[in-house]
Amino acid sequence: MRRLSVVILAGAALASCRTAPPEAPGPETRVRAVGTREAMIDGINPAALAIWHIRSNAAAAGGPALDPALMDPVAWSRLEDAARMLAFYSRRMAEADLFRAGGPDIGSGPVPAGIASREEVQAMIDADPQGFRAISRQMAEQADGLAQAAAARDPVRAGALATAIDEPCQSCHLRYWYEH
Repeated sequence: MRRLSVVILAGAALASCRTAPPEAPGPETRVRAVGTREAMIDGINPAALAIWHIRSNAAAAGGPALDPALMDPVAWSRLEDAARMLAFYSRRMAEADLFRAGGPDIGSGPVPAGIASREEVQAMIDADPQGFRAISRQMAEQADGLAQAAAARDPVRAGALATAIDEPCQSCHLRYWYEH
């Protein structure tokens, strides 16, 4: 959990940025290889952090729903944008033919305790690429649902889906990022 907190804190500054998601690639621009680190830095992390930030600031008492009184039009728009970005990058990973794993950005220092090296991450993904795609697909589907719920201004569904993205994030990190 501490490691996940570090990832969350490292990108907290990005959470308040409003970035429109890129356009989805058509069949002629299908992604053959995805750099996992680049996908995380460019899309997954900023989108997830923005979603978690909004969810934390608008949490309703006693459940996963968002408090409508705490969700203004800008918050709904940011939530929808972040969910679309998360869906885009997750879908790219779900549909990629190959994965180029990136390890932690440590410069010349050692890999932190418990974190797999770039080579170990690559080996774990290579050993189970369908599992990696399945988690990415699950994330994309949840993010699509969250974008729809945000567009509809549905605080119950949006809150539940914003909370649900924790599971594929943690599942992927446990399976492919931490040492086994």
